[in-house]
Amino acid sequence: METQPKKYRMVAFDLDGTLLGPDHKISDYSVQYLRSLHQKGLIISIATGRSPAAIAEVIRRLNLDFPSPHSLGFPIVTTNGAKGIHVCHDTTLEVGEKKEGDGNPMIDGRMKVTELFHQPVPLDLARKTLKVAKDIGCVTNYYIGHDIYAQVLEDWHLEATKKYSNLTGVDFTYCKDDYQEAMQRGLPSKLLVLCEPHTIDDTFQKVDEALGHEAKVIRGSPPFFVEVLNKNVNKGNGLQSLCESLGVDISECIAFGDGDNDIEFIVKAGLGVAMMNARDTVKEIADAITDHSNHEDGAIRMLQRLESENKLIFGK
Repeated sequence: METQPKKYRMVAFDLDGTLLGPDHKISDYSVQYLRSLHQKGLIISIATGRSPAAIAEVIRRLNLDFPSPHSLGFPIVTTNGAKGIHVCHDTTLEVGEKKEGDGNPMIDGRMKVTELFHQPVPLDLARKTLKVAKDIGCVTNYYIGHDIYAQVLEDWHLEATKKYSNLTGVDFTYCKDDYQEAMQRGLPSKLLVLCEPHTIDDTFQKVDEALGHEAKVIRGSPPFFVEVLNKNVNKGNGLQSLCESLGVDISECIAFGDGDNDIEFIVKAGLGVAMMNARDTVKEIADAITDHSNHEDGAIRMLQRLESENKLIFGK
């Protein structure tokens, strides 16, 4: 019996090293093509290690219209699978105006966020991570809501946070209370231990050994941080939950990624694609590898090929 070729109604992109170029921006070429696919009815989504606030510029540049047949807002997995959200523009607000009290927090002034799921880091694990990072001389990002707390104890700590801010476009809340205010506000979606690039492997090993089976520990990309998540969190589980919220079978989703945090994401998707510039660990488990790097819009070129082969499903 002849089997029908697989087709896909949804695509999920990692950002840094995948959809974004080396300048950590989305190209005009990518924006135009993804808008055209969205208008035809393909579900466009993002699955990133970044926090919601750190993807505002990408959402704004894409400027996809919602509601769509599948979603009331842009479907996104953030903080490496810890949180799933829908984001839409609140056209009732003027630029800079904020709406309070409706239960849906805002990012970037005019973007309304609806939370779908959240698996934060337990308090005991958060405290242990902060201590481990301090003991090895690193600074930690504590993610709560749309804010990031950091306590700078050395000059290079400030440089590292500024580097991260330049990468993602987010601002920091600098504290001097050993993160007490942050912990009082609530559990973090994730913790990120910033280190100097030449110490990334040593930092990863020390954090991983200290936390063991208690957490999901990921070597960051670009390689100047180590991420700590709830042990049950990864992008693959986040994508699964996002697909369920949209009524889409994950086998009908394409996933593009490049880093170690994309492994479960690529394995779980119906078609898992590694970028040409991906780490070898990712290429080994992928169903396919792009012919071009993120510098050359490799993910978009691969998607165009799939469309030309009639492998994309548009509309309901």
